[in-house]
Amino acid sequence: MQTLNFFTKFLSRFADTGRELGIKVLGSVAIIVLGWIVAGVVRKIMSKALKNAKLDTSFKKFLVKAIDIVLKTFVILSAVSNMGISTTGLIAALSAAAVAISLALKDSLGNIAGGILMMVTRPFSTGDFITVDGESGTVLKIDLIHTVLQTPDNRQVVIPNGQLVNKTVTDYSREEMRRVDIDFAISYNSDVEVAKAVIMDVIGNCEVALTDPAPFVRVTDYGDSSVTVTARVWCKTGDYWDVKLGLLEDVRTLFIANGIEIPYNQLDVHVDGKLDK
Repeated sequence: MQTLNFFTKFLSRFADTGRELGIKVLGSVAIIVLGWIVAGVVRKIMSKALKNAKLDTSFKKFLVKAIDIVLKTFVILSAVSNMGISTTGLIAALSAAAVAISLALKDSLGNIAGGILMMVTRPFSTGDFITVDGESGTVLKIDLIHTVLQTPDNRQVVIPNGQLVNKTVTDYSREEMRRVDIDFAISYNSDVEVAKAVIMDVIGNCEVALTDPAPFVRVTDYGDSSVTVTARVWCKTGDYWDVKLGLLEDVRTLFIANGIEIPYNQLDVHVDGKLDK
């Protein structure tokens, strides 16, 4: 009889425990499901709110992703807490693991810090054409760890952000206008005024060259074999190469038509006619 009472009580307690555990499990599942839905809604709201913000595209994606991770982490901790598991020890264990991982991945963390710094300070933006450490290309994306450039010959260059923040970066897209500087070498026998007039005429016929600021064409140097005539003309940044290459081609054609010689390097040797006997 006593044995029967013991098993009855045991089964009753087991059923109560199982019922309580089942309720907690269902509650945790509900928290996770609802939390994931709320996180998705918040993510969409943030994406729409940041759509017209004057921030770099990569930085917008980073903010949305970071908020999504924080919300989902909070949901998971809430679900674990609902199960009756102390989150204090879990957080302490995660903190210890984070320290160990940070020591092992210190270089990657340096890249992450560099990525966040670039997204905040915005030395350049996605879509800009830049030159850094001998590589030139259009910025495809700025991740937390790397920045990816696409070169004009369709190569992709991946640069770690930790290195990038310590390099000199030239951004060719930041300003609306750029100045095209070209040096033309003509022979000493050529008429400088005709050469200047030819260059100004080519600039005047260039539809994408700007007249304000005014173009500049002057003699800037006397070399060993040639006179240097420098042309400086402003244009919109997107028209830079059209203006530069157009000037180089058209000026040469008109130089030939107007008898303006582009000399080779030469050396004049004078012999006095006196030979030692």
